Amino acid sequence: MPTPPPEPDPFEDLPPELRAIIDQLGGSDLLGQIRSMFLQPATGPVNWDLATSAANQQAAASDRQPTDEERARFERALGIAELWLDDSTLPSPGEGGRLVVSSRQEWVNAATSSMRPLVEPVAAAATRSLATLATEQMQDVDLAELGLGELFAGMDLGAMLRPMGATLLGLQTGQVLGQLSRQLLGQYDLGLATAPRATAWVIAPNVEEAFGSWDLDETEVAIALMLNEGAFRRLYHAVPWLEAHLHGLIAQFANGTEIDAEHLEAIARELMADVDPDDPDSLQEAMQRAQAFRLEPTEQQRRVLERIQGIVGLVGAWARQEVERAAAERLPNLSRINEVLRRRRAVKTDGEQLLAQLLGLDLRSTDESPGEAFVAAVEDARGAEGLRRALAHPENLPDRDELADPSRWLLRLAAGESIPDDPSSMFAGEAPVEPSAAERLAASENGAADEPDVDGAGEGQDGSDDDPEN
Repeated sequence: MPTPPPEPDPFEDLPPELRAIIDQLGGSDLLGQIRSMFLQPATGPVNWDLATSAANQQAAASDRQPTDEERARFERALGIAELWLDDSTLPSPGEGGRLVVSSRQEWVNAATSSMRPLVEPVAAAATRSLATLATEQMQDVDLAELGLGELFAGMDLGAMLRPMGATLLGLQTGQVLGQLSRQLLGQYDLGLATAPRATAWVIAPNVEEAFGSWDLDETEVAIALMLNEGAFRRLYHAVPWLEAHLHGLIAQFANGTEIDAEHLEAIARELMADVDPDDPDSLQEAMQRAQAFRLEPTEQQRRVLERIQGIVGLVGAWARQEVERAAAERLPNLSRINEVLRRRRAVKTDGEQLLAQLLGLDLRSTDESPGEAFVAAVEDARGAEGLRRALAHPENLPDRDELADPSRWLLRLAAGESIPDDPSSMFAGEAPVEPSAAERLAASENGAADEPDVDGAGEGQDGSDDDPEN
């Protein structure tokens, strides 16, 4: 039986350098593999199956299941923490807290659903920008002359890039989740929920690593951590719009993602500067530069970022204040426990840095002083009702300038105003044009017989006569 003739090589007319690369990667079979990968429909901007698998691979190292003793200790601690927080100024959640004491891998599997609203808007925006950029660049390339006409014939380049982008972003997201699983103590360490928000979460092996060398009473540590979880849960779970508002701001940030062709080319040149393919050290240096690379946010995105960090900082400061009050006279080692937690918050972990690179934004600032000063000033002037009013409606939230100078926020609320000086950071799109808080205050003063009372005199010292929706 005669031997059938060999199939034609679709790469035979390519330049020798490109042909050598193709041969190394699989020769003629590569055509079908590339087409299959690019034509595979993408179900979303991130391949979450791949992300979960990659994250669990990292989380598995030195992972373990919590012991029965750890579960019992944290269950008792949660009951004590909830009892103490019932006497705080924090709002009460609509339902009791549920506790999960977990391994790292269990957190990964729960966190993937909660991280979607953070990751997917930015991932989708980045993929769209890259697809647009690639389409524009390819219009100037003669694919037939390069021998690639068959490969890309009849294909929408944007559609081709989506599955590849979903795969790459799945790997990146998996790396982020894997690192975070090894570093977070509970679900609110990033300043917002990383698992179902009604749940208190403890990653047992990480708690042991964080506190094991500090010679601290394990029961006190457990109560302090459950107080933190409970305080954050009461704010995020009892204020129904808060989490959705943050997710909306993150989506707004994502919509402002811009990838400039010239900027991208300049970055590529910088990353590949002085790279010698035969020198492993120079290649390693290039990889390190690539890992440190991140797209810088635009000016509009910076304004949204300030808003996100301001909300996270405000919530965190209020939660920590109530934890301190609830436990200061009850836990002898609270100051030492808080010092461990403060040191952890003051440094961005590897997981947080990777998350910032992936999203292009930092969810929390390491400078906690503005939020703490705002909480102290508002409570001093208006009592607990003042803090509740700050979270009564998105329009009541302080903007950047008001967070830095709480008297401006107090004056705005005393004047009956609810729109901050920076309304554009509250809306996804063009913001309504509003006068500044100072202009509104001046107008109010000109039209009123008496000046507004910052301390709340005439409105009740605790501001309780105010309509929280104003």
